[in-house]
Amino acid sequence: MKRFISFFLLSVLFLLPTVAQENSNARQARQMFERVYSQMFGDVGASFHYKISILGIYSTEGDAWYKGKMKKEVSKKNIKWNDGVIKYEYLIKDDVIKLHDPNDKKDKLKQKFNFTPDDYTYSVKKEDNGDYRLFLKLKPGHKGMKEIHVFLDNKTRHPKRLRIKVSFFWANLYLTNYNPGITDESIFVFPKEKYKHCKVIDER
Repeated sequence: MKRFISFFLLSVLFLLPTVAQENSNARQARQMFERVYSQMFGDVGASFHYKISILGIYSTEGDAWYKGKMKKEVSKKNIKWNDGVIKYEYLIKDDVIKLHDPNDKKDKLKQKFNFTPDDYTYSVKKEDNGDYRLFLKLKPGHKGMKEIHVFLDNKTRHPKRLRIKVSFFWANLYLTNYNPGITDESIFVFPKEKYKHCKVIDER
């Protein structure tokens, strides 16, 4: 019995440095992620150019501005304004304005990309080029994106790429011209006068 207790205590002592290292890595990863996440969805805000690629069969790109619950996105097909209350979508080809509920729970695609920070485990490693890769893995029993890899620039710590696993496939989001800090919130307000000639379709 004494030998077993001694062996158990020695095993715990040998494991402690590994556990502490893992906890330290997880804390560092979470802090690095929250810095970027709070910029986009907090009081700071950020603008960037994005390019999305899914399985090589779908791709799109454009410019985006995020701050808290407010968003604006500009692509070749549409322009979207989200003031936190109503999401306006201008369909360029049809010259039509659509109104959406920003919190539409019927949007199945949006639900697939659902994200709650506390639902994930975090870890980080340094890539060969010096950049950081954050690994976010969905905890058992939670719904959302299965796994997220966030690539951060080694100097600025700005996001350069997101690799997201949804169901069985991976989607890639590339970010360039990332600039934190948005002071002019008027860019999130839909300019009604400019589009008053358009047909309005309310899909709320």
